[in-house]
Amino acid sequence: MAHFRCLVRGEGFLGILEGRDGPIGFYVNRPVEADDAEQARRAVLDAFHAELAERGWADKGGRVVVDEIDEIDPSELSSIGQGFVVFPDEAAGTEQGAANLQTPFLLIGHGGFSVHTDALAEPWMMTRTAMDSFRNAVCYDGPGTTCTIIDVIPLRDMTLLDRMLPWRQIPVRLVLQPGPDLSLAAVRVRLLSILQGDSEIADFLKIPTGEAITRLNQARTPGELIAAAETIT
Repeated sequence: MAHFRCLVRGEGFLGILEGRDGPIGFYVNRPVEADDAEQARRAVLDAFHAELAERGWADKGGRVVVDEIDEIDPSELSSIGQGFVVFPDEAAGTEQGAANLQTPFLLIGHGGFSVHTDALAEPWMMTRTAMDSFRNAVCYDGPGTTCTIIDVIPLRDMTLLDRMLPWRQIPVRLVLQPGPDLSLAAVRVRLLSILQGDSEIADFLKIPTGEAITRLNQARTPGELIAAAETIT
């Protein structure tokens, strides 16, 4: 296995510094051992979310992403500083992508879409196929803001039965970051392309495809589009 240095960035954390009420961001290095950079990213995020829980920061409203991943020689491990560099995060909560995912939101993946509430609630239950489908999926809320699911992390080790039965659901955690700036029309086009494409979603619709397309086309606001999608899937 290889050794990696991962630079973790935190954004929008509240109440983690005494005497400061506003949102706080931070940078911190964490070493990790993994087979490749992608495995390192997942491993460090998994470990860091556990660290946030230990520090009592898991419910402070922030999010974390990995900004840099560098493969290093084992001799460099002792030289990696692991202290926090903090900064006032004045843009937290106002930047594009700060979607409200505790109200109904639209989850748009590769070949499917559905309506949910509270993306940060745990656990979400997903099949292995769904985990692949919704990695890099877009969440779209009532005001029209978005975030992107940059990773779907299993909350337990995959068993042999999980690997043998692709429809078996396992608990997962979603890792989110600000998403693209999408207009109502752009979101509608994504949904229509899924309905009219080769996706298996047609087998699970509540209403005929033609009626589903009509309902999506009639929506005039993000909230109406989400409500229409909820009647479809």
